[in-house]
Amino acid sequence: MSVITPSRTYKPFQYPWAMQAANRHELIHWHEDELDLQADVNQWQDGTLLPHHKNHITQILRLFTQTDANVAGNYCDYFIPIFKNNEIRCMLLAFAAREGIHQRAYALLNDTLGLPESEFTAFLEYEEMAAKSTFMTDNRADTPHDIALALAKAVVNEGVALFSAFIMLLTYCRFGMMMGMTTVVEWSIRDETEHVDGISNLFREYIRENPEVLTDEFKFLVYQMFRDAVELEDKFIDLAFSQGDAPGLTAAETKEYVRYIANRRLLGIGFKENWMEVQDNPLPWVAEVLGDQMSNFFEKRVTDYSVVPFSGDWGWDTLAPVE
Repeated sequence: MSVITPSRTYKPFQYPWAMQAANRHELIHWHEDELDLQADVNQWQDGTLLPHHKNHITQILRLFTQTDANVAGNYCDYFIPIFKNNEIRCMLLAFAAREGIHQRAYALLNDTLGLPESEFTAFLEYEEMAAKSTFMTDNRADTPHDIALALAKAVVNEGVALFSAFIMLLTYCRFGMMMGMTTVVEWSIRDETEHVDGISNLFREYIRENPEVLTDEFKFLVYQMFRDAVELEDKFIDLAFSQGDAPGLTAAETKEYVRYIANRRLLGIGFKENWMEVQDNPLPWVAEVLGDQMSNFFEKRVTDYSVVPFSGDWGWDTLAPVE
């Protein structure tokens, strides 16, 4: 049994948790045509948003669609061809399909607000954005070591890079602004929560089946990947806030939150936290806005994992199977 071995039959399931993830994901299906963005257009045009607020949103939207195109590309180019177990593939196919909806929904925001089509390529003109996009797609799949690193990066991409943009946009709904846009964000957070959970489980299964991957060098590379991602987010956040704060949110607060959420992602794949100075959620309003379901994810879900320390034998064979 292996996550990369083709399934001979539909049942019995070897990884029932993956099929459960696929089914759960379909229960939260949505489509961009369900969105109502007219009030957002009115606020964009009637002065509700100050010029620096519009710049803040525009900077994020310039890269927003492309980041999900990058994520979808990684599913199609790397993960779906590699992981041939049917349950795993059903999960990955569900995740990849939703990334297509995300792209169309984010593009709809640009189009509805009247932003020119040139904005879809504008991110290439900003080093902070172009570097982040390149980082997201810099993967290899030649060896088990490469595949495991690519899975870790998928957790970074969907669980850190996307979430920093989500939080910067989500703050507007706290002040009655851009409610259609923030609805897209809320639905996307719900999706990406499932994606991060599923990919974290897949990472753990893959390491369990390929324990030789878990070397000191590998651990260092994963940690460095997270550090590099946070550094890229810092630069992108500075660019987004270059003309002023968002309503109820500063660049410094966003950076602290990125470190907090990066710690949660590390715990989710069985690693220890890196940013020990950030132990508590610095933005409690996020959980309040998103409700109990997301509060459970941000604050409690990591306790579902059997996290093992770095000192001594990692003992991956002692980890309870994903259920």
